[in-house]
Amino acid sequence: MDNRNRIPEHPPYPEKLLRAHRGRRMLMTPGMVAIGGLLAFFTVVFSVVVLPTSTYKPQVSPNWLPLDDTQVSGRAVYLANGCVYCHSGFSRPQDVFTGSSALYARASQPGDYAGISQSPNTLGSIRTGPDISNEGGTHPDGWHRSHYWNARSTTPMSVMPRFSFLSADETDALISYTQSQGGKLAALRYAATQTGNYLMRLNAGKAGLDDPGVPVADLVAQLRGTGELRENGTPKDKAPSGMSWMDVWHMNSFSRSYWLTDNPLEVNAENLMRGKATYIQRCAGCHGRNGDGKGPGAERLKVKPFDFTQTNLPYDTGTSSGMMYHRILTAGPGTAMENFGTRLSVAEIWRTVMFLRTIPNGGLKETLPTVEMYERWNPPETALRYIAENPIDETYTDLPKTDDPFMQAARWIAPGMTANDTIYVGGKLPITLDRLAGVIGGLYRADIQRRYDDATARGEAIPALAELQDTEGLVFHAP
Repeated sequence: MDNRNRIPEHPPYPEKLLRAHRGRRMLMTPGMVAIGGLLAFFTVVFSVVVLPTSTYKPQVSPNWLPLDDTQVSGRAVYLANGCVYCHSGFSRPQDVFTGSSALYARASQPGDYAGISQSPNTLGSIRTGPDISNEGGTHPDGWHRSHYWNARSTTPMSVMPRFSFLSADETDALISYTQSQGGKLAALRYAATQTGNYLMRLNAGKAGLDDPGVPVADLVAQLRGTGELRENGTPKDKAPSGMSWMDVWHMNSFSRSYWLTDNPLEVNAENLMRGKATYIQRCAGCHGRNGDGKGPGAERLKVKPFDFTQTNLPYDTGTSSGMMYHRILTAGPGTAMENFGTRLSVAEIWRTVMFLRTIPNGGLKETLPTVEMYERWNPPETALRYIAENPIDETYTDLPKTDDPFMQAARWIAPGMTANDTIYVGGKLPITLDRLAGVIGGLYRADIQRRYDDATARGEAIPALAELQDTEGLVFHAP
């Protein structure tokens, strides 16, 4: 071995270096870590929480409304039960784009959360559930009551926990706060939802003209003075066309373009099975596993879900495929249904309508619905006579475009009515579009008056009442 030319494995250490070594010490001590961590934590808290809430005071938006006392209590329930963990109501840049679609009537703005009762905003950590910044008026109170009792009773696919442990007062306050979300737009939509919900119950004989808190109290008093009210009328009383007044109002809760529309899809096993899957996933919570309208969510609803098991389904006045499609698409004025037009495709809705027509013949009882179970709609003679007297295209030439938000809401409640129509809802109450708009406007103004009075009593600095009630630029956005 050539030791002279061998490369050593490691160069030798100088003897002096081997004998000397430095003393070692920790540069990042526990005290320094603790002080640095606390300094970073409080810096973040000051920057994110203290500084914004004490210095950032956005200008009140034109859509803003104060909360009444019940809604303030509901906000406390909302926060105490961690609703912000899954729902939020904060402004995001992407909502400006999303707000142009049917999902959001309007993207929330910082000025929507002004005032001591709404600041700081109820910021959420994530949107596992829907954004509630525009929730007000999207559903009637009964839907929320059932939803908080058990979310899956109204929305079978929901992951929301049950809040059945809340007291009745807490639930009412939480519902009131939820219905306030969306400012003036929500107040207008809520007034329309209340009105539509009541008129549907009156038309079914489930509500009276003198019930406490009815939205038509002022109109009833006025019509009693003029003698136009039919005090002893019943829903089954006949209209001039021969249809019952109950059927006339029900029919006019659909747009005329859907009255005679048939299902465009082929009736086959595949479409029926897909429609059944959608029904079980989306509809069974309220309409029931048997389709009889007795699902777990129906108990707390004032307007009961439709019973699809009735044998006269193919001959009922308001059950054409087009009308059933319209109901699923838009939820309908005052019903407890969700607006499935933002959740299901056109084809999915038509398949669901197709499957509904098999339920009277065992579509839900059998594992696989068959084509033989399907029954096409056969309109009764009275309905055809009514349509002949009220042409389908008449409403589109009769009703001019309007900027009146209350008239827009009235047309949503009764999309089949023209300006000259008078319908005795429940056989008792003569309703026109003008009267309907007046009822909605009265509810809207009374709501704002109550909020103004409560906020003033709490000592909040709020705009003048006339400014809050101003409807310039207000547009009705249907649920």
